[in-house]
Amino acid sequence: MIETVNRLQDSWPGRSWYEDEFRPRPLPSLTGKARVDVAIIGGGLAGLSTAISLIERGVDAVAVLESGQPGTGASGRNGGFVFAGYSLSNERLIAQIGRHRARVLHGWTRDAVRLIRKRIDRYGIACQASDAGVLLADWFGDDRVLLNQAEWLDNQLGFGLEPVGRDRMADYVTSTRYGAGLLEPGSFHFHPLRHARGLADATIAGSGRVYGSSPVRSLDRHAGAWRLRTPEGELQADQVVLATGGYDRRLWPRLQRAVLPVATYIAVTEPLGEQLQALLPAPVAVYDTRFAFDYYRPLPDTRLLWGGRITMARRSPKAIRRLLRRDIVRVFPVLDRVRFEYAWGGWMSYARHQMPLLGRTAGSLWYALAFGGHGMATTTLAGEVLAEALTGERERLAAFADWPPSWAGGLGGRAAVQCVYWGLQAGDQLRTRRLRRL
Repeated sequence: MIETVNRLQDSWPGRSWYEDEFRPRPLPSLTGKARVDVAIIGGGLAGLSTAISLIERGVDAVAVLESGQPGTGASGRNGGFVFAGYSLSNERLIAQIGRHRARVLHGWTRDAVRLIRKRIDRYGIACQASDAGVLLADWFGDDRVLLNQAEWLDNQLGFGLEPVGRDRMADYVTSTRYGAGLLEPGSFHFHPLRHARGLADATIAGSGRVYGSSPVRSLDRHAGAWRLRTPEGELQADQVVLATGGYDRRLWPRLQRAVLPVATYIAVTEPLGEQLQALLPAPVAVYDTRFAFDYYRPLPDTRLLWGGRITMARRSPKAIRRLLRRDIVRVFPVLDRVRFEYAWGGWMSYARHQMPLLGRTAGSLWYALAFGGHGMATTTLAGEVLAEALTGERERLAAFADWPPSWAGGLGGRAAVQCVYWGLQAGDQLRTRRLRRL
């Protein structure tokens, strides 16, 4: 028995620190027949945010169906950073839709960050929220470039970041690896699994339903309504929202083939005690200016959560520990002997255009997919936008029509994206080496 457990813990995706730290009671599965106004497939943040947004608008005949438990997928396994923006770069967003529209759309993600924080307080969600903020640290040591970026963001998007000069960086992070930094006002970090379960509990308290262990095996139209079948039950609904992220590609293939699952890795150290505060004097969450950046944050029990790598490859927790050890030592050499007590991976979902997929198919199926990279704010935004659309206000939903679901290329697309990633990572390495020689 012990050997079986050890094998499971050392196979993809691995068990997260979040799962061991927080073990709520499992929610019951759907049994028998039921009917609701809106059925939401997927109990991650996109699905749960849509449910709570509907309930806040007075639509309480809502049901969320999750194949595992709320937050089982990327929504409960990520780094826990809550900050503004989309996976698509701000420069490309402006190039595609113009400065005015980009300013509006980016502002919606800032509103979403504030809404997440308000809901944590409103529903009493104990998710270890830290308002210390999120810090972008310059990996390449060129302070001028970073400060110019802050000025550009303010001018173009009205997005004001607080510059942290090189002389002040030690107040936030003790590492000679970085130059200056930018601190995002209003940003924070939290325990994503606790947050997801808090939204599920708030949905139930608001007369909605959340079913765990209820994978939807089939989805079709029957007698003028949608029919969703699970192993033990059947749900009829007037409207259906598909919000399965990168963890299901079979239920509605014509739509889900537009999603590209991309892996990232996370590890959590043993408790560091007072050493953690020495490394992070202010308990900020940190990421850097490379394409495949490190991201890390302090945990309440004095552990350090460390994430990184963007890849198409699934790896064992043992391999993840080895890879992330190389990364952590480059920033904090003093941790060269630290033990990673947890290591895991997970699938983020991306579209080819790197924007969320929000809309409605010709067959009247609503969808909210592809939030990889900036999932906390954009899933909350998606829930608001879809709840508005489902209750008759579709202006904001129309703004996302510029980024429709298009085939992501299957295995060939995955291989092509991996090659692009390797090229971008190689560019980061060349730039790093060139600056070191100066």
